Amino acid sequence: MNDLDDLMDFAVRTARDAGDVTLRHFGTAAVQFKGDGSELTAADLASESYIRAALAEAFPEDGVVGEEEAERPSRSGRRWIIDPIDGTRSFASGVPLYCVLMALEAEGRPVLGCAHFPAIGQTLVAATGAGAWVNGQRVRVSDCDDLAAARLVTSGLEYWRDTPVHRPGFERLVDATRVARTWGDGFGYYLVATGRAELFCDPICGQYYDYAPFSVILPEAGGRFSQFDGAPVAPQTNSIASNGLLHDRAAAVILGPDPLA
Repeated sequence: MNDLDDLMDFAVRTARDAGDVTLRHFGTAAVQFKGDGSELTAADLASESYIRAALAEAFPEDGVVGEEEAERPSRSGRRWIIDPIDGTRSFASGVPLYCVLMALEAEGRPVLGCAHFPAIGQTLVAATGAGAWVNGQRVRVSDCDDLAAARLVTSGLEYWRDTPVHRPGFERLVDATRVARTWGDGFGYYLVATGRAELFCDPICGQYYDYAPFSVILPEAGGRFSQFDGAPVAPQTNSIASNGLLHDRAAAVILGPDPLA
């Protein structure tokens, strides 16, 4: 396996270059809707094509799984997971809180994650045992251990509306924390990993390419990432990312019963 530092450098360069591709469309992209109702723009397609071409040149034996194109099987034991624009709804609305995501698996295990935010010039990258970094500076989760002082983020209130099973628990968590905002998608994970928020939870985490990088980034930043009941996150499950110190307490509030009842 190539040195993880070199692979992180490659992921950062590639994600940044793909981000430049998206910026050419930012604020002007026309939206189409896929069969599942999710948004698609020309920037999604152009970004994924750029990343796939870079991977084919640098690592032709590696597999590739992306949101918009067919899977390329691995002949090396490694596989790249890419989301060319995470937060297409934000991107299409001219909101700068979208990102380009890349993750690398080795023998089926995620070992590297990268999230680049083109419109704000921030790139978060981590690899197993190498820590988490933003633009060359080491980052860590916050040390807040008081739930009442915690900052909570989620991807969107409509997800809780459309997935009502845990909505009462989420409302309890909003009441139990200091700040609740809807800075979600990859940006929510970024906020937790860099200590700007303590908790990020969603009733549905999306597909593997939506969260794969953060399964590496969050532990390397000192945080935790799981389903509400502590099980590993999987496609379309609920998820909570935290600074670790508040993980179990926040999950207990979501799962109930109301501790104040």
